[in-house]
Amino acid sequence: MEKFTECLNDLMDYFILGDPTALSAFQQTHQLPNDLLAEFTTQDSGDLVVEQGVIVPLAGIENYPYTIYFNTKGEPSIFEGENDLQFHRKGYNLQVQGGMVYLFTMPYLRDWAKAQELLQAHPTRPRLALANGWYTVEILGGETNTPDGWEPTFEFRLQACDEPPAYAGDIYFQYKVVSREY
Repeated sequence: MEKFTECLNDLMDYFILGDPTALSAFQQTHQLPNDLLAEFTTQDSGDLVVEQGVIVPLAGIENYPYTIYFNTKGEPSIFEGENDLQFHRKGYNLQVQGGMVYLFTMPYLRDWAKAQELLQAHPTRPRLALANGWYTVEILGGETNTPDGWEPTFEFRLQACDEPPAYAGDIYFQYKVVSREY
């Protein structure tokens, strides 16, 4: 399981999980502008990009430092044991076209051409190398009990599948973690 610590929401209440290559292909196919933030928040393309498995948006992200886990091998969840699982969401899918998935924030969408360079230039941004193809995505969130105290935590469980799974996620779900420490 891959782990990243001190992940911030860049003062906007969203995280976005996705492959920048797949998002760029979607942008080109649909002839979208460079400012994908304005595009996705004002047009139907915002729903379409999620339903087609290009990105997974997580709304309601509080301004905490998060610990992020990527679980791709079906390992036991980090939330097993003395931890506080607050939600477990299923039904999302994700297409990987460029061999890499990132967890990034809304400001990156404002200037997507520049954002792609920035994502690659920041090795601390949560990212995971994955084989190209389709994945189902489960999102678990809550707090993990560590020797340093309770940490707001997300776990992304990604499982490869042969073809695009049916989309059954909830684009309006609020991924708000209630924290004991903040």
